[in-house]
Amino acid sequence: MKLIKRFILNRPAEKRLAYFYGMVATDEQVWLLRDENGDLFLLEDDGEYEFLLPVWPSRSFAEMKAANLDESYEAFNIPLSNFLDELLVDIEHDGGAAAIFPNENDTTIQKREEIKEMLRNL
Repeated sequence: MKLIKRFILNRPAEKRLAYFYGMVATDEQVWLLRDENGDLFLLEDDGEYEFLLPVWPSRSFAEMKAANLDESYEAFNIPLSNFLDELLVDIEHDGGAAAIFPNENDTTIQKREEIKEMLRNL
């Protein structure tokens, strides 16, 4: 099973994006990482955003990322509706955006309206 997960994780960003939306639309949840204080794991952005909030389609992918970090983070899920209507609103208010199913090579960066549009089109 881990080999399949690694194969999916190493796919190009657009393939991981399609996988992410397929899983999220079915499960109606996204997975994130937080430290022992409850602070979210964030990525720096070299582009137009202050920071990026990475999200994964399942616990196993989030845990794979957590296992490769220097600090201790745990995977947790949030209902899709709370992610879209609460968390992403706050993230964007603070100058951030979502990094959809990132890996070490690339990621797709999306804002709340783009995510909602993708989900509507499924």
